[in-house]
Amino acid sequence: MTNLEIINKLRSSTFTDEDGENYQLEFQEGVSNSEIEQLKELFPNQKIDNELIEVLKETRGWDGYGPEMVYFDSIGHFGFLELSKYSITLGHDGFGNYWILDLDKNGNLGKVFFACHDPAVFVIHSQNLNDYLQHLLEFYENPAKCHLNEVHDKTVMTIWNHNEFCFSKEVFAVNNPEFKDFLGKFDGVEWTVADLRNGQNNNGFAWGKFGANQIIERHPNDLVWMIKNKKKGFLSRLFGK
Repeated sequence: MTNLEIINKLRSSTFTDEDGENYQLEFQEGVSNSEIEQLKELFPNQKIDNELIEVLKETRGWDGYGPEMVYFDSIGHFGFLELSKYSITLGHDGFGNYWILDLDKNGNLGKVFFACHDPAVFVIHSQNLNDYLQHLLEFYENPAKCHLNEVHDKTVMTIWNHNEFCFSKEVFAVNNPEFKDFLGKFDGVEWTVADLRNGQNNNGFAWGKFGANQIIERHPNDLVWMIKNKKKGFLSRLFGK
């Protein structure tokens, strides 16, 4: 299904939540051409991707069950710029967790991430906007068994426990010599690299494992993050924690 086909189905459907109550999504009107021109000023490179413009002309977004809002004009609402410098917030659960559509520095649309704060995990939720809309439709139609709840309830803990997409700076440097200049910006060995360049849905990294107030910097072009390891105190070193 196309983006607009999914949106029109969501607009015309009545769904049933996990408590057996019926509901409909509360849709907003579309955005005018003049509003789109004003909105461009907030986007990187003053560019809104044509795919997103098509959606915005149909609707600004909606409020409803699950993700408490899905607004396609919510540029810059996600505050953790070290994880995603440019993004559109495509939903939040009311508990500090967000679904965001990542944008590159030229305004091109990227993957949709789920940013969870407890545990502190950043995970690829959907490969693109259409994939996310498909996942939303699946959620509204069957909230008891769907990808959205699987990521929200289970995947984040799997990533927290295994963190398999994180590597030491040294290991990453050996296997990725093309990143030599970027890695050279980070002195010492107290750095971990999170690499999601080839990431599929449910892949992510547990940035919160590296301590409070850690330093994170994202590569300007690739889905690669540098994370400063927290320094272990005397008791942590003594007991191997």
